[in-house]
Amino acid sequence: MNVKKWGAVAASAMLVGALALTGCGNKEAESTDDTAVESDGGYTLVSDGTITVAASLDFPPFENMNTEGQAEGFSVELMGLIAEEMGYEINYLPSVSFDTIVPMIAAGGQADVGVSSITITPDREKEVDFTVSYMDSNQGIAVMKDSGITSLADLEGKTIGAQSGTTGYDWASENIPGAAVEAFQEMTAVFQALQSGQIDAVACDLPVAQYYVNTAYTDAEILLEIPTGEQYGIAVSKDNAQLTEAINNAIQTLKENGKYNELYEKWFGVSAS
Repeated sequence: MNVKKWGAVAASAMLVGALALTGCGNKEAESTDDTAVESDGGYTLVSDGTITVAASLDFPPFENMNTEGQAEGFSVELMGLIAEEMGYEINYLPSVSFDTIVPMIAAGGQADVGVSSITITPDREKEVDFTVSYMDSNQGIAVMKDSGITSLADLEGKTIGAQSGTTGYDWASENIPGAAVEAFQEMTAVFQALQSGQIDAVACDLPVAQYYVNTAYTDAEILLEIPTGEQYGIAVSKDNAQLTEAINNAIQTLKENGKYNELYEKWFGVSAS
C-alpha cells in the first residue's frame, strides 16, 4: 500500500459521511420501534439490512481513511466479509475518537458494533460484550532513529505519546518510571508529534507502529516489542447478545472456509495459522 500525507488523510476522516461497503441480502423484519429493527435472529440493528459500525479510522493497517476518502484496512474488509456472511450490507459511520467507541456501543442507538482494534479488557467488558478475538497483538515503542534512545531505561522521565483511551497509553503510564504520557485523539497526530520533537517516543499496538515506521515515518524505528498478549474483539451492546453470537458464527465460518486467512495474508504478508 502507498500511504501519503497522513495528516491530510486523518483530517479528511472528519469530513467524510457514512461509508457503505456492499454486502448482500436482507434478513430483517421491521419492528414497531422507530430507532431499531429486529432481525429473525433475535437481535436488533440500527438500520434495516445493515450492520452499522463505529470506528476510529486512523489506525492502519486495521482501519483508516485512504487518500480517496474511503475506509480501508484489515478490520474494514473483515467486517465486510462478516456482513456478507450474515446477509447484510455494512455501513461505517464518520470517524470518531477511539475513547468514545465503547461508551457509544454501550449506550446503543447509533451503531451496532465497535470495530477499531479494541483490546478485550476486564474494564471494557463491564460496559460491552465482545465477540471472539479476531486478532492477536503486542505493544510496541517507536522512537526517532537519531534520538539516542536505545533501551526502555532511556525513556525514564521522557514524554511518551499515545492515543487516548488505548492500552498503549495505559501501558506507558504504568510501566515507564517518571514518564509524562501525553494523550492524542488520533494516531497520526502521535507520530507527527514524535517527528516534530514534541514527544520522545510512541506507545501503541505493535502492528500499527510497524506500519507507520515502514511507510509514512521512515525516519522512526521500533525500539521495543512488549509481549502484552492482547486480543482484539468486536464490541457489541450487552442488550444484543444474539448479535454477538451471530458474528461469532460468521467469524468461525470465515476461518473454516479460508477467507479469513486469505485476508490476513493480504494485509500482513503471512499466514494467520
